[in-house]
Amino acid sequence: MKRFSPGYGIATLFCLLLPAWGAAGPSSAADTEAGALIEASRELLLEGETLIRAGDPEGAREHFDQAVDMLLESEWDLAAHPELAVYFQDLIGEIKEAESRYLYVSVEFEEEVESVEEYGDLDLGAMTDDPVLREALTASIAERRYDIPIAVNELVIHSIQHWLQRGRKPFEEGLVRSGQYRELIETIFREEGIPLDLINLAQVESHFKAHALSRTRARGIWQFMEGTAVRYGLKVNRHVDERSDPEKATRAAARYLKDLYAMFGDWNLALAGYNWGEGKVKRLIESTGIRDFWELAKLQRKLPKETLNHIPLIHASTILARNPEKYGLPVELSPPLRYQKVGVSKPIDLRAAARALEVTFDELRRLNPSLKGVTTPPDYPGFELRVPEETVADAETRIAALPRARVDQGHRVRRGDTLSAIARRYKTTVKELMRANNLSSAHRIREGQMLRVPSDSSGGGSDEPVVSAASSGTGVHEVRRGETLSGIAKRYGTTVEALRQANNLSSRNTIKAGASLRVPSGMALGDDESAARRHRVQRGETLSEIAKRYGTTVEALRQANNLSSRSMIRAGAWLQVPPARRSRG
Repeated sequence: MKRFSPGYGIATLFCLLLPAWGAAGPSSAADTEAGALIEASRELLLEGETLIRAGDPEGAREHFDQAVDMLLESEWDLAAHPELAVYFQDLIGEIKEAESRYLYVSVEFEEEVESVEEYGDLDLGAMTDDPVLREALTASIAERRYDIPIAVNELVIHSIQHWLQRGRKPFEEGLVRSGQYRELIETIFREEGIPLDLINLAQVESHFKAHALSRTRARGIWQFMEGTAVRYGLKVNRHVDERSDPEKATRAAARYLKDLYAMFGDWNLALAGYNWGEGKVKRLIESTGIRDFWELAKLQRKLPKETLNHIPLIHASTILARNPEKYGLPVELSPPLRYQKVGVSKPIDLRAAARALEVTFDELRRLNPSLKGVTTPPDYPGFELRVPEETVADAETRIAALPRARVDQGHRVRRGDTLSAIARRYKTTVKELMRANNLSSAHRIREGQMLRVPSDSSGGGSDEPVVSAASSGTGVHEVRRGETLSGIAKRYGTTVEALRQANNLSSRNTIKAGASLRVPSGMALGDDESAARRHRVQRGETLSEIAKRYGTTVEALRQANNLSSRSMIRAGAWLQVPPARRSRG
């Protein structure tokens, strides 16, 4: 968020008041009073920012509180006054930014994001067929034995042309980059009984970029959405995102592919399910009676363009990766990643670990792409830190000797939150929370306020409730005030009855805030549309834009998030996204 300077604040105030002047000459008394309120509040905000930069967090907090209280305790109805509503939203955002930058030990790197190609706009069918290439491909297929059935048809030929022409650079970069992971992926695929040629799925998904992030928030070399990642045992929370861990994500991808093949009995359909969702593919097969991908591809408007392109691009990638010299592609790949794992039973600072191991911080960061902070994650006793293979002999001893890192967390107060509930969530006490935040009363917290959570807490640390997946296919959800079994069931793609059975609840039992519920594996194969999706609101986004992006409706978004027609959404807020509407016809 853009930081405000005094000059900027005055300019903003001028812009806010200008429309009223243009409409009715001199500003009305009401607008003058609103402008004066904004100006007085902003002066406190700016003074607080000056204090926090100067190392006076107590003084800064006092000024920030006064800036907010001035609005909340005024006689104005903020929701009914657009200028005040916009200013209040920006005020909370600026305070959050200042506090996270200066009051807390940052647990996040500057987010590493690598772009991925989108294939929804690629029109393979419009390309001109090359008979010479078809003949060469037919010969290539005859010369080599592939692990999956490889087709030579118009779409595959055009995919080869795409990779050798317009898509050549990213393909070559991905092919070279794949050398880091090929040995690892092939080992895991053999263990899981997956055809080795399916490694080329990662070429099409991400060009083997560990930090690849799509516009739909899929992440990692296998481009997992969060719901599927958690479903297959990957941790995704404030401190770690194992979708970016090549080893763990590959294991999850192999098991997902194995489940998809068990469902469809065909690798092309399994790959279509991986891209589009197994439930959608299953329904398309049931409605058409066709179980062959290439025949389904001939049906107009039945498969989305991205899925239609996805499978031939994988076939083409497999052919090229098996015959790089024949097509003038790189044959020397990046060397395999080599590392050893060191168990870490407490959060430690990566910078301290790098000094202790006599390696660079950047090397540790490169070997541990799942970490979202400068520390290893708290409350993760089985965490293993990857360190260079050739490092000091007593690496485990040196790591064990490091002090516990300070990992202060931030919690943004939500409507209905109490200090006691927040303390239970982060496994701390009300007294510790009050001391850490200089609170004189346990009741003096308000919605939107950022609280500092003491560093010796071992809670999950996320502002969002996250179900932690276990090998048994269940997780744990901590009940929040006002939540219902039906709402929780909907969030995790399961049923109320399944929740009751998992927790030995009868229809007369009630759930209380702070209680822990076992969450069964709600997304059975074929029910991918019931999975809870989350969207983080970007500055300037509207509900209608978000609804259009996910194929749902504004009303469905409001119902899923308990929003009224007058509710505002703020940049940075998380929204639950209901399943997309099914097309008619």
